[in-house]
Order: sequence, then structure tokens, then C-alpha cells
Amino acid sequence: MSWKFTRSADKENKMRLLMTILTLMAMLTGNAWAQTVLHVAPDGNDTWSGAAERNAEGSDGPLATLAGARDRIRALRAGDKLSAPVRVILRGGSYHVTEPVVFGPEDSGAKDLPIRYEAAPGEQPVIHGGRLISGWRQEGNLWVADISDVREGKWYFESFWVNGERRQPARTPNPAHAWGDEPAESDTFHIADYLKENDPDTGKEIPSKTRFKYAEDDLKPWANLEDAAVLVYHSWETSRHRIKNLDEANRIVEFTGPAVWHFGYWGGTPQRYYVENIFEALDQPGEWYLNRKTGVLYYMPMPGEDMKTAEAVAPVARQLLVIEGKPDENRFVDYLTFAGIRFRYTDCPLEPQGHSDGQAAASINAAVQATGARFCSLDCCEVMHVNNYGVWFRAGCQDNRLTRCEIADLGAGGVRIGECGDPPNDAGAALRNIVDNNFIHDGGKTFRGAVGVWIGRSSYNRISHNDISDFRYTGISVGWSWGYAASSANHNIIEYNDVHHIGHGQLGDMGGIYLLGVAPGTVIQFNKFHDIMSYAKGYGGWGIYFDEGSTDLLAENNIVYNTLTGTFHQHYGRDNRVQNNIFAFSHGPQIIRSRPEDHKSFFFERNIVLFNNGQLLGSNWGNNNFYLDKNCYWDLSGGDFDFAGYEFEEWKALGHDVHSLIADPLFENAAAIDFRLKPDSPALALGFVPIDLSRTGLYGDPEWIAKPSQVSREPFPMPKPPEPKKFVQDFESLDTGAMTPDVSTNEEGTATARVTDETAASGKHSLKFADAPGLAHAFNPHIYYSPAIIKGTVTAAFALRVDPGAVVFHEWRDHRNPYRIGPSLWIDGNGELKAGGRTLMTIPLSQWVSFKIVCPLGKAANGSFTLAVTLPDQTVKTFDGLACGHPAFRRLDWFGFVSNTNGASTFYLDDVTIAAGPERL
Repeated sequence: MSWKFTRSADKENKMRLLMTILTLMAMLTGNAWAQTVLHVAPDGNDTWSGAAERNAEGSDGPLATLAGARDRIRALRAGDKLSAPVRVILRGGSYHVTEPVVFGPEDSGAKDLPIRYEAAPGEQPVIHGGRLISGWRQEGNLWVADISDVREGKWYFESFWVNGERRQPARTPNPAHAWGDEPAESDTFHIADYLKENDPDTGKEIPSKTRFKYAEDDLKPWANLEDAAVLVYHSWETSRHRIKNLDEANRIVEFTGPAVWHFGYWGGTPQRYYVENIFEALDQPGEWYLNRKTGVLYYMPMPGEDMKTAEAVAPVARQLLVIEGKPDENRFVDYLTFAGIRFRYTDCPLEPQGHSDGQAAASINAAVQATGARFCSLDCCEVMHVNNYGVWFRAGCQDNRLTRCEIADLGAGGVRIGECGDPPNDAGAALRNIVDNNFIHDGGKTFRGAVGVWIGRSSYNRISHNDISDFRYTGISVGWSWGYAASSANHNIIEYNDVHHIGHGQLGDMGGIYLLGVAPGTVIQFNKFHDIMSYAKGYGGWGIYFDEGSTDLLAENNIVYNTLTGTFHQHYGRDNRVQNNIFAFSHGPQIIRSRPEDHKSFFFERNIVLFNNGQLLGSNWGNNNFYLDKNCYWDLSGGDFDFAGYEFEEWKALGHDVHSLIADPLFENAAAIDFRLKPDSPALALGFVPIDLSRTGLYGDPEWIAKPSQVSREPFPMPKPPEPKKFVQDFESLDTGAMTPDVSTNEEGTATARVTDETAASGKHSLKFADAPGLAHAFNPHIYYSPAIIKGTVTAAFALRVDPGAVVFHEWRDHRNPYRIGPSLWIDGNGELKAGGRTLMTIPLSQWVSFKIVCPLGKAANGSFTLAVTLPDQTVKTFDGLACGHPAFRRLDWFGFVSNTNGASTFYLDDVTIAAGPERL
């Protein structure tokens, strides 16, 4: 590792101060006081000289625009009158632009002649890409404004702000919370069926990327349907579509362009989507709709808003500041600084063909964007109210700085460095850029898959002391190479950042920090990653996430807590080191390893793992190709420890955690997130070094440091200790045709599991499993409950009505990968009931039969269960000592019902009960 790229922020600031002092000394001893100063003011004139004040005659004074100042410097250089550093001082006020201000190689400064564009002391200049909307009139509960430029086709916008707050385009269904955060099931529609189409290149039938079948009444032939935007969720991304055709008779919607993935690619829970920008959905305060044909803007105000006095802004510009070097020609833009300037309001309209990215909203540009910039900086600036990314250092950007800036209210993400492909040469590489002490928050408002800070194929960058929060996908993403090929993303340092409140329940396969590819010298240290919540019915809300091919990474001295599905996860990789971290309070397993390989996955040493739900190791710990030792594990719930299905002594006998402890680490107050260790902590004897995060996050004056604490949000709940769980579901409170809440439902095409009133064991409703031929997965439809019961005796009861030809299996599983099976029952199309390959009896078809299963878990588990079957005539058949699918089955995480016919068939489920307690048959 080259330590010149890992200096901490305070050392670097001291060096900058020293250089400033030396420069001042040189000025005092020589003739270095000379500088060129230009002034800019909103009421200035670009034909004037740039003097500080207007003259008495009103014929001279400050310039009027940032572009005017740039052009004046060009003129001075052309006249050979530029021999000293340049300061351009912008007075407060708005400088309206309709297109970005562009700086090229000809606008460069030099090391001894830097050019600085800065705010006047105490003032707030705004590079403003928006336009004020006026002329409001009230019509009922709506306010209306006529915009002639929209009506005449000269302007259209897809973002809108009132009093500095972004407003939601009219949407259906309405979200339970702003911007769809912490979504309720009713927040979205669900695709009713996935369709196929012919591939124009091969002629073969393939799953469609442009069409799906919608449920009745979800989509309608709304007026101006061509302006509607349909947002579809795809695990870790979203696609946005324009409607080409709505086939009401067959309930098929067709889009103008494809998604990256075909609809239904992810399987499992039916894919979610919603529709926005339709007048008929304008029904909630804060929503708006723009009619492209008439040019009329409709807005339903928030309580207390008066549109006669409110500041309403719609964006005109797509970008605000562009530094445009030409690294392919070896021509760069050097030594420009922008300080204290506010950049506000951009749009990023949906293309005619729609928009879909594979990950991270990677094709979206930035409001402030640089290519081929060197030794340039943005300091104490603000980038806000934009519908794209905030800042992007693209190809050829080297040795640039982004410091003490607030980047917020973003349609996409915060900061990007580098490109998605390898640089063609050294000049085209993005290297040694610094993103330090910035408040980067509240992104993904339009492009949900965008990232707080993204490093593509770029090296030797430092991301430090930032507060990164409230993004709907991932906080920090580093690397852009999947697998073990050589990568141009290495030696990146991620340190002293506070990354929190990420995901908000919207997307999956995400993390507080996400890394991938071969990345020697990359270090993740002294960070906090916390409150990471992915989509509850998906997967992947991890704190530190090493994805495909992650190699030679070092994660040390980090604190990770309150994540949905794991505090640390490695998909697959090689020789990574995870040491001296605190991992606490995942709602699911704490430490996850997904793919066994022939090489060592990672070294996991001197870590403290604290949890309260009985779930320590998740996914696949097969082949023993990993190294764990000198760790301290503690479960506050007092449950039995499960090391990938082994007791602790068995685990150690395999060579794992030989010197580790199961012991209370003695934090000062872990419940209050105080992870300081008491002097007698047993972790200290293992070599654990206390982690000091007092310098993590923002630094500087108290007002700046306090900014993140001023954000108001609902807290993400902490995981609760497991309690004896009881699921009771008779389906009576659910509408016919509905899916079952709090249950994972997996459907495919016309193979569904929905509530019906056709028949019931008790009451009027049951759950109907309708199977279908030609499925890609014979195990669909299926549902499963997630009880997460780790000890005690579980009693489960349910009723089934199996029609002729249906094949049903019911199974209990744990959370391991591969999972261990507990009780397992099969019923074939003739009613033959089997357990463990043994035929027990034949049940009557098309009649309700009740089942009760009792199985001990935890230390009481003995690899067997008892079954009682109650026939329609109330005869009870009891079977004792039936073998579980695996003799070491100890916990219940998956309780499922599967239709496995691979043809047209039906069965019905009713009166499901799952309870942990002392009951016996």
C-alpha cells in the first residue's frame, strides 16, 4: 500500500495550512500580492470590466454571469494581461442558466496562477437552473398555472419544487410514506402475469422486456396516457417506462422501450410497479401534474401553502457546471476552484424509449460534471434540487477535491468518480480524487438505484469524513468489475464516513458499502454503517457487502449495526481480511458467506459480533475454505449458539474459531449504541483494539457538524429478541383474489396462490393454489412463512383440501445454505401421503383434512417429529417418531406449502397455526 494516498484528513489539512503560510511568506517577501480580481453580480453587465461597484455614470461595474467572468479571463489571457492568480467574486443572488456553464482547457489556471470563483464573504450566489412559476389561480382544491412555453412545445419538465421542497408527481397507488419509503403492500401494483415474445434476431420465444399483464383495474386508458411514467422495481434497480399501448381486453400493457431485465426475471414475489404523472391520480396534498398539450400545471398544495406567495420552481437546465477537458488529446482543465457557490435545479426527463440501467443509475449524468480536470476543487459549495447525480469526476479527472459541500435532494445519486469501462491510457484514468467532509443525502428520488458515492474503474481515491444518508439503494459503491479479471479500481481508501439510513425498504441486494472485483490496496476503515433496510420481501440489506470477485480488500475498525439481513456479507471473493470490527444487531443472520470456492474466501479475525435473535452465520459455510479466529460472539437472547448447524465445540474441531469466545463483550451500553468497551472486556484478551470513531463523520465548525442531526426521519426499528411466535391465519379478513400478507408468495404466470371463497375448512375463505403447465419452475406456486423459531417445541396445524391430480408438499427448513429439512410431507395426485419416502396413508380427495405436527427444536431437537391427521369423519391417525429430513434439524426458519404438479391442478389451504410452546399431541 502506498501510504501517500491514505493520509487522514487532519494531517492533510495541516499540510494545506503549512503551504498557505509558506505562500503568504513568499508574498510578503516578494511581489506576490498581485492578483486579478473580477466581480460578478446579478444586476451586473457582461460588457463591463468586472469592477466591484457600479460607477456613478452606470457605465461600468461588476459582470453579470459566471460565463461572462470566464470569457473576460479568456480575453485577458488573449491580450497577454494575465500574469497573476485570478479571483472571481460572486455577489449573492440567483444567476439563471438554461444550459451548463462550460469550462474548457483554454480556461485553465496553473499551479502558480490558479483561478478561483468564489462567493463574496457572507453572501450566497446561486447558479439557478430553474424558472419561477407564477400566475397561479385556485380551482377547487387545486392551484393552476398556465405555461405557454409548455403548450407551444418549447419546454417540458418532470420535476417541481415549492418553497425549496421537491413535490411528488401525481401517482397511483399512493405511497404510505413520502417517496415510497418504508413501503406498505398497498404502495404498488403487482404484475399479474409475465409474457413472452419472439426474439427478432433468433426467432425464438423469450420472456418479454416490454410487456406484462396487469391486474384488473390497475391500469386504465387515462387521458394523456403517453405522458404517464411507469416505474418498475427490479431487485436492486428500477426501470421507468412510457406506455405504447394498453390492451384493455387482455389487460396487457406495452412500453415504448425495454427494461434491462425481462419482467419476472427475479421470480418470487410478483414484481412491483406504480404509475405517475397522470391527472387522474392527483388526489393527495403535495402532488402535481403537467398537461403537455394544454400547458396547464395543476398542484394540490400542502397544508398552509399559499401559492400566491409560495416560490414555485420548475427546472429548465439539464446540467449547471461542466468542466470539459479532452484527455484523449492530452488537453486538460487545471487549477480551477469553485468555493461557496450554490448549484440548484436541474431536470432529467424520461426519454421517449423509457430508461433502464443495470445498476446504480449508471447512465445518468451529473449537475456538476468534469472530464479531464486536474487539480480542480469544489469547496463549501452546495448542489441541491437536481434530478440527476450531484457531482461526477469522469475520465481523466486527477487530483481533484470535493470538500465541505452539501449535496442533497437528488433525483439520482450524490458523487461519482471514474467510468464504467477501463481507461484507454494513463491520461484517461480517473485517479487520486478526494471526497472529504461532505454532507451527501436524500437521493434516489427519481432513479431509485442511484448511489451516495460511486467509484467505477478508478483508483487511488479517498472518500473520507462524509455523512452519507437517505439513499434508496447503496451508500458507497466501489469497483465495477464482476469476477476475478484484472481491475482498474484499486487502492481506494474509504475511511471515517458515517453511512446510514440507506435503502428505506425500497430495493434489495444492497449495502451500506458495496464492493466488487480485484481491488488490492482498497481499505475500508473507521466507518460507521448503520440502519440499512432493504425491501422486506426481497434480500440483501447488508452493512459491508463484498460482491462478485471481491479480492484483497481490508475492512477494519468499522462499526456496523441495525441492518436487515446481515452486517457483513461476502457473495464470493478471495483473500479478503475483515478484522477488528464490531458487527451488531442484524435482523437476520449476522455474518453471511454465499459461495464456497477452492480458495480462501476471507480471514475474519478479532471481531466482536453481538446479536439478539439467535442467528449468527447465514447462507453457505460449506467446504471450510475460510478462516475465523479470535472473535467474540454474544447473543443477548440467550438462545443456543448455532455455527452453521454445529455446536461450538464441533465447529472448533473443524478448525474454525479455535481461539474465539462466546462471551459478553461488555459494552458500555449496546442497547443505546454505545459500543465503548469496559476495561474488563474479554474481547481485549483476544487482541481486539478499541475503535475510536470520535473523528468519524463531518468535522469543522459546530454548525456544519450538526447538520445531519437536523434531518427529521422516522427511526429504523432495531431487531427485537425472538419471542415464542404464533402465526394464526384463517384468511377470513382478506379479500378474494388477494395474496396473503406477512407470507412470501411465489407465483409464475397463471400459477397463483390467492384467497378464494370457493371453499373453506372453516368460515368462508381459504387459500387456493392453482398450478399451470409449462412453468419454468415446477415448484411454483408456493408460499412460506418465516417463523425464525430457534428453541422449544413447535406445534403446527393446518387444513388441506387436495383435488385429484394435485401434488402437494409441505416442509420445514432452517436458514442454512444448503438448508436442513425438518418435517416434510408429500401428497400425490391420488391422495397418497408420504413422509421420508414412507407411505403413511391415503387421504380422501376433494375433502378437508386436518394436520398437526409437533417437532422439538434447539437442544431438545432429536431429528424426529410426530404427525396427527384428522379425517373428515373426525377419525385421527397418529404417527410417532417420523424422521426429519436432516438429523441435525434444530430451528424453523421456513414453513412452506408447494404445488409441484407441473400441470393444471388445485389444492386449498386453511386454518394455519404455528406456535412454539409445550403442547403435545
